[in-house]
Parts: sequence; C-alpha cells; structure tokens
Amino acid sequence: MCGQQQRITIDYYGSTLRGLEMQSSGAPVSIKGLPVDPSYTVDVLPPAFVSDEPDTSFATRFVYRAENIIKSPVNVARWTPEGRWLMTGSSHGEFTPWTGLNFKFGTTLTAHDTAIHAMKWSHDSQWLISSDHEGVIKYWQPNLNNLKAFQGHKYPVRDLRIICSFSPSDLKFVSASDDHQLKIWDFRRLKEDMQLSGHNWDVRTVDWHPHLGMIASGSRDKTIRVWDPRSTKCLATIKNHGDMVTQVQWNQNGRWLLSSGRDCCIKLFDVRKLNEEVTTFVTKRQVHSIAWHPVHETMFASGGSLVDKNKMQSEGSIEFWVTDSTRPKACVEGAHESQIWSMDWHPMGHILATSSNDKTTKLWCRPRPGEHLPTELGGLDVDERIFSDPVNHDAAEQMASHGKEAKPAISAELKSSTAKNAAQQSPLSNEPKTSSAADDTHRPPTSSTSLQSANVGRVLAKLKQDGMQCLPGLSRPLNLPGLNSLQRPPPPPPRQTGPMRNGQRPKSHSRFNPMQRSPPPPPPPGLPPSGFR
Repeated sequence: MCGQQQRITIDYYGSTLRGLEMQSSGAPVSIKGLPVDPSYTVDVLPPAFVSDEPDTSFATRFVYRAENIIKSPVNVARWTPEGRWLMTGSSHGEFTPWTGLNFKFGTTLTAHDTAIHAMKWSHDSQWLISSDHEGVIKYWQPNLNNLKAFQGHKYPVRDLRIICSFSPSDLKFVSASDDHQLKIWDFRRLKEDMQLSGHNWDVRTVDWHPHLGMIASGSRDKTIRVWDPRSTKCLATIKNHGDMVTQVQWNQNGRWLLSSGRDCCIKLFDVRKLNEEVTTFVTKRQVHSIAWHPVHETMFASGGSLVDKNKMQSEGSIEFWVTDSTRPKACVEGAHESQIWSMDWHPMGHILATSSNDKTTKLWCRPRPGEHLPTELGGLDVDERIFSDPVNHDAAEQMASHGKEAKPAISAELKSSTAKNAAQQSPLSNEPKTSSAADDTHRPPTSSTSLQSANVGRVLAKLKQDGMQCLPGLSRPLNLPGLNSLQRPPPPPPRQTGPMRNGQRPKSHSRFNPMQRSPPPPPPPGLPPSGFR
C-alpha cells in the first residue's frame, strides 16, 4: 500500500546458500576483503562460515525496537534453539514472542503472576523453564503449554541453568535465588537433589559447565564460587571483584569462565587455574550482562550503564570485546535509555537481542559494507567499518558520506554519453538516466562467486550427496527449504466445477478473467452462426 512503512527483514538463507556453494567448490571463504560498497551486502556470509574472523560480527547496526502493549521493564530475552522466535519475559509476568526474520509481534501470554527473572531452553529444545520473583518455577513446551509449576525457592529465583548428562533419562538443572542458596533439581521427578550453600548474600547468577561437572555462581557478596554438582563441595572461591557479581558464563570451549560486576570490570579465568584471572577488561560502565558469541569463541558482548548520581538516571550501552585486547573493539553509545538486563545472540550469530529496564527490547545486526555508523572505538569517535580496505580504492574514494549514493569513477567517453542522454531527457526529470550495463561494467570486482539460480540445485545436490545437514559451528540441522528434500512438490489438483443450480453456476472466490473464458459451443445444424444478421 502507498505510504505504508516497509517492515525490516533479515533473511540469511541466500547468504547461507552462497557460503555452502563456496565451500563445496573449495574457494576460500572470507568477508574481510569485501569492497566498502553497499552493493556487496549479498556477499556478507553468516558468521558460521568465517569463524576465524570475529571482527566482522560486531552487531552495531540498529534493526528493530520491540515493545509490549502493556509497557514494563523487560528482564530477560532468549532466542529459541532454532532461531525462529525471540522470547522475552517482562516485569508483569508476560511472555512475548517475536519472529526472527521480520520481527512480527506474537500473542502475549501471561505466564507468571509476578516479574519473570530467568528463562532457559533445554539442550534438546523440547522444554523451557522459567522462574519469577516469588520463587515459582514452571515447565513449558515449545508451543508455550504449561505442564508443571512448583515452589522452588522462598525468595526470587534470579537465574536458571540446565544440563543434560550422557544418559537421556538423567536431566537436571540448577537454580539460584536470593536465599543465598543454589539447588540442583531432577527434571523428571521434580525433586530437589541437593543444596549448595556457601554464599553470604543473594546469588545473582549461575552457569553449568558445558562439558564437565562444574557449576559457577556469582553473588552479591563479591565472590564467585565453583561447585561440584556430584557433591556439595566448593571447588574454588574467587574474590577478584570489588562489587556485586552480576553474571558468570562459561565459554563454549569449556576452558574459559567470564564474569562481570558492578566494579566496572569484566574478568576472564582459566578453568585450570581459577584463582588468578587471565585478563581483566576495564570499562567505565557498570556491567549488568554479558554474552559469548555462539560461533566466535574469542568474542563476547557486554551491556553496561553510566549512572548519573545527580539525575539518578542511567544509560545502557553495548560493547564488543575480543579476548586478545583489553579495550573494546566497538561500542554503541546510548543503545538503551536504562540498564541492559539481558542479551542473547541468535544461534547463527548475526543478530544480537538486548532487553532493558527502559521497557524495550532491541535487535542489532552487522553493518553493511560501506555503511558508516558513529561509534566509539577505543575511546575515539570515528566511523566504524567492520570490513578491511576496499579493493577498488578509486571507487571507494568517490563514496559520499552517510545517506548519499556512491558515484563510481567513470571514463571520459561514458561521461559524454551520459551527459548527452541527460540533455535529451524531459525537463521534468531531475536526475539523468544511467545505463545499467555501465553500472555493472564499472562495479568494483569481487573474488566471491556469484550464486546463479541454476547453481542452487547443483549445490543442494552436492550437499545431499555428501550428507551435509548442518553448518560448521552448529550442531542443529540446517532447516533450509529444499536442503533435506530435493524432490519437486506435486502439482495442485485440478479445479473442480460444481453442478449448475437453476441455470446458474456456483460463485467462485477467484477473480473473473475474461481471457480465460472457454469459447462458446457451435450452433445446432440448420441455425445461422452467432452474430449473423
């Protein structure tokens, strides 16, 4: 419709097919050498294909602002394991789903009577566990059907983590609460296995090791404790933070433990020596949330806030870090108007979701090649570019600032022909017409192989022959249309015409097309043809 705003859509299927084609052909896969030109957006591959290039996955571009009908602080945001939906939990106890492609609003569900503090999906993607401010824990199916609810703690449950052991029947999870305790539960029997006591104040965060029998917890008493889930023994006590520990999270490689606190520090620990930090990332903001990237194991994002004691307000900012540097690689100043309570990466690693105390959930993606965004890199206000220097420097120098079109360098002959065509145009035209062939000729060259429509079938057939069903870096199957089934869908059934009633045919819901009307039957013998006078 005219005047209607177009909804933003981030579809990674096309770039995924392009990356699969390049892998099947043996071509080197990299997006660091892309020319700084917006026309090369189609060549930006998902992070799963460039796992050794973390600098290309900084999600600094704002995509969408999600708000509930009843506005309230959003305490937690979690992507579904397949990345089709983003689930948010608010202070009013509501679940709100948002689609992962075009961010459409789903049906709001009143899940809890009080504020939701934690949500976590099981490893098999079949269960969702949530907790609220009254210590109630609930089980949910993927269709948000509540099956069980029980009183887990007497005080608010701040965090939940689930672990699946080697046996399919042994499923457990751990909960952290303001009652200074952690509890390990048997998922199927709904019974408490053991309690982990040792913190002297509220336990704010907990995370279970992805491979080993270790649990890390952070408390308001400024300590981090590592526990053995097979017993109540505390393996290590870390006292390296100067203020409350807001979040702890194990890396997917199982070797690193990352922690954040209100002392404006993010600390990285090695599992082999937990008493000493490997690196300390110092920032000028109080850090409330952190999130490791699902593909780049050396990259993580943090959400911090600057508290103004005079105005009693805080502003939420997002910083992106790489473990080989103690300074942030990129920063989005003023991403939210208040503290960022939660952040979560899309399973493909190309979108970052953040939820804040300002009653909004925002989504961020990677900038397009040649797109300039005002960010802070290492304390300097510069234009942020996630890609390397352009291949065609002459064409890059012709690019204007943000909001203007790029003007590639053209030859004198082309200039004269363009001016001649412009002189022949109507006086009502404000812009000269340019030839599409000329644009293609002077488009900077690229090393990436273009994905033709005829090559899609060849790539899918090759993947079918090799038995490849998932992307590198992801353990879940790749659900792409046509990847698991290469057969053409059956044709639609023929249209059935109903019998005549009172000399009239039944009404059809399809629009009448006079070009598709069947010709009239021939006249009976002895009568003149139709139209004869």
